[in-house]
Amino acid sequence: MDDCSLKVREIVLNTRKPIILRNYKPKWTCFQNGIDGWCRNLDRHTQEPLAFECMSAKDSKTPQWERKRVIKQMPATDFLKYNCESMWLGLNYKRVHELPSICSENIDFACFGFPEAQKDCTFWLSSKNQNTPCHYDTYGCNIVVQVYGKKSWLLFPPSTNLTASRIPYEESSVYCLENFYAPHPKEFPELLQLSEHAYQVVVEPNDILIIPRHWWHYVEALETSLSLNSWIPLDVDIENQIEECIVKYLIENFTRNTSANIKEYVMNPNQLTEIIDDEEVFKILNVLLQEKQSLLSGKKSGSLQTAYSYQYINEEETCNLLKKFKNITQVPKLTLADYEKLIKTNSERYHYEEGSSSKPINELQELLIASICSPAAVNIIKNNLFKRWEKGRL
Repeated sequence: MDDCSLKVREIVLNTRKPIILRNYKPKWTCFQNGIDGWCRNLDRHTQEPLAFECMSAKDSKTPQWERKRVIKQMPATDFLKYNCESMWLGLNYKRVHELPSICSENIDFACFGFPEAQKDCTFWLSSKNQNTPCHYDTYGCNIVVQVYGKKSWLLFPPSTNLTASRIPYEESSVYCLENFYAPHPKEFPELLQLSEHAYQVVVEPNDILIIPRHWWHYVEALETSLSLNSWIPLDVDIENQIEECIVKYLIENFTRNTSANIKEYVMNPNQLTEIIDDEEVFKILNVLLQEKQSLLSGKKSGSLQTAYSYQYINEEETCNLLKKFKNITQVPKLTLADYEKLIKTNSERYHYEEGSSSKPINELQELLIASICSPAAVNIIKNNLFKRWEKGRL
């Protein structure tokens, strides 16, 4: 790697705020024929029609959770012809190994200082209005490459007072209950209290967005879009890996003897096929506790051997590094006026008549699960568990 790539890596690992690299233009051959060529290659080398998530643009009573979506099969080239204001489509979270190799040919994150990151990158092909409900990723910091089209990113610092919830449960993601896609007018006062924490950026082709660890983000495609990202593993992730193991145990035991409807409500669709028995959970948990103990003693073991140290230089030094690049800037804070405009514009999507408010789960049961599995509660459990586990090993 050259000196420029090493400096970019320093910035990625140390920035405290989201940053944008404008017009970076990575020279990756898989995208050289544009989105049309990429989609043609995807179709030619895929034996079955692609499974796109499909969602009504008018569904607005809650955030547009994955459990509310249906699957629509079609070739990628047909997706490009899709033009429907009432529905959106998304080929979401497709790991690089799930796609034909020609669709990731020559992708190399070495230009950002992470030559191994392309091995686990993820692709997102979206129509207008496709969105990801506001959440933060429990692991890593995030490098997002916008290949085609435009996406809006609304971001909030980790300390922002959003209503964290593990329902729907997805390992490695903590969602919030605030609905930024189509907020109800009665939510305005609470949402406006977040204005001083809101950052926003529209990413365009060849832009690179860097999202620091645990920043909340709501993402929406403003037009047909293709992007990819990679989460950079960090040594501090061990804390969250232990917490996620605890949450997995709690959620799966809460739902073990419940109906299919409750399981589908509590768990994200991708988690329903990843349920494992308690013995396996505790094996994983024991390994993670050992890795944490090794890290505290100054050694990296297991998965931590390939994880990066994080925020090891101060904020002033990081800002000085940023000044060496004309095309790298911090994502700006939204003004109060712009934030109000965004919330009010999105609220126009709210439809009182859409959907049903009935739930398959008892309200008190849902509140109990949400409370016990909240990040704050799980952090206390983790610290107490490690203390007792470590004492038992002396």
